[in-house]
Amino acid sequence: MLTTVVPEPAAWHGPSLAAERYMIPLPAAVLAELDGALAELQRAPVPTLLLLPEHFPLAATGRFMAEVRRRLDEGPGFVMLDRLPVDAMSPDEAIALYWLLMSLLEPPVAQEWKGTVIYDVRHDGQEYTQDTRAALTPGGLEMHTDSSMGEAPPNYVSLFCLRPARKGGMSIISSAPAAHNYFLTEHPDLLRRLYEVFYRDHQEYQAADAAATNFRPVFAWDGRLRTRFNARHIVRGYEKTGRTLDADGAEAVRLMDAFLSDSAHRLDLWVERGQIQVLNNRLIVHGRTPYKDDETPGHRRHLVRLWLRAGDRRHFRG
Repeated sequence: MLTTVVPEPAAWHGPSLAAERYMIPLPAAVLAELDGALAELQRAPVPTLLLLPEHFPLAATGRFMAEVRRRLDEGPGFVMLDRLPVDAMSPDEAIALYWLLMSLLEPPVAQEWKGTVIYDVRHDGQEYTQDTRAALTPGGLEMHTDSSMGEAPPNYVSLFCLRPARKGGMSIISSAPAAHNYFLTEHPDLLRRLYEVFYRDHQEYQAADAAATNFRPVFAWDGRLRTRFNARHIVRGYEKTGRTLDADGAEAVRLMDAFLSDSAHRLDLWVERGQIQVLNNRLIVHGRTPYKDDETPGHRRHLVRLWLRAGDRRHFRG
């Protein structure tokens, strides 16, 4: 267990976090290289899933993304890349450039058992249940890390905005190291409980024969702090197993969720058309406010998500 306070810049509180620490304009040299890659793809198209950044002259872009990775690992743990000129290209062309950018961080991997790698985050009016991925609904998203129940969660999560909602849909971001500091100083016994396992619900995107639940801790320490959190999945994990969450565990989860959701600690920001939000999924917990969509097909909220994970096969490990 980590027993010392995590310093800034990893541990931050939203109201005091300056925009220049996470908002990064795409430099002219990067945009020029991406424009060249797009011109090449227009001359000789290649399916996006087959694109590799080393097949294009992207030296400046590679250096830029190395700095992005430094901020994800050693800085505040997230960035907002501002922005791809999406009005000058088709959605498929924009996604191809987004894929190349993110592939310079780590390889994109499958986000569900059936192998979806490029994931459309939108609600097209379909029915949904408690087992539906909340990202596919217009409701608010609780504070969470992606694939908190998974065997191998993504190291980084990115969201590319092709079209924002007509109203709402604000991104909420909080620092897990700041929450860890809070428990270390105010509730050390409950912090120890967060390093122990909790049952967690599996959702409908798992394999058909997957167990209904598994168990994972909220915090882990292997020389680096690692976080897995989703209060709703923990509550439903205990409901599905018929077990009762112990009092310390219930209080630790409640306080963790309250800390991350508190306006004194979280950062609220809009993800605008063409912007790319990238999160270190081990250090950043995120959510979303509810939204109202445009009724016109083709004008509804549409974000494209990639999960990035190096040193592993690209299949879903859920």
